[in-house]
Amino acid sequence: MRRKILMGAIALALPLATTVGLASAAGAKPAPNPVTCNFSATVTFSTPLSVKGVLSSKGATSQTTINGTYSSCTTASGPVAGMSQSVTINGLASKPNKDPAALAAGDDKKMYYLGLCGSFTSTTTTKALGKGLKNLPVAGGILKGPKAVQGVVGPDVGFIVTATVKGGTYPTASKGASIMTGLLNDANNTNIVGGCTGGPANHLDVDASVSTAVL
Repeated sequence: MRRKILMGAIALALPLATTVGLASAAGAKPAPNPVTCNFSATVTFSTPLSVKGVLSSKGATSQTTINGTYSSCTTASGPVAGMSQSVTINGLASKPNKDPAALAAGDDKKMYYLGLCGSFTSTTTTKALGKGLKNLPVAGGILKGPKAVQGVVGPDVGFIVTATVKGGTYPTASKGASIMTGLLNDANNTNIVGGCTGGPANHLDVDASVSTAVL
């Protein structure tokens, strides 16, 4: 059985506040008018993930870069323009004291390491993801209060980010947003979720066929 990532979800069995709307000129109650897009991305790790990681020092960082594209965006009123953006998330060097595989591979529990694969399946990843997406530009607006969890996206395990879009050119009323990213069920991702026992991994494969964004 494929091991699920411990994030709680991009859990996507969580109720999401994904209804957004436009207020009429007469001040009527906003009608639901979400902007729904297909989401695709390439995710790369500057320090490849591995069982032992790379010996480093306290405060050192490595980068995860997400190059994402929102396409085929539509509203109840018709299509709207998509967009592309690049986000870099910094990950801090960490001690392997809670990573049995790293310790078994010879890591010193008092030292700091980058690229510990064991950290990927912990809350370390979801916290970094939420922090990295804070104030992310979205069609002229910004993403406020993003929170990431682990979950199920279609047939995949993955991440779900919930937030609010403030301002921008999309016809939203800042009621809620969600980005649901499924991780393709392939050998590379299975290796990462399993702790990188099959060797280092320098990227993550996103399942564009099920990944979506509601803004």
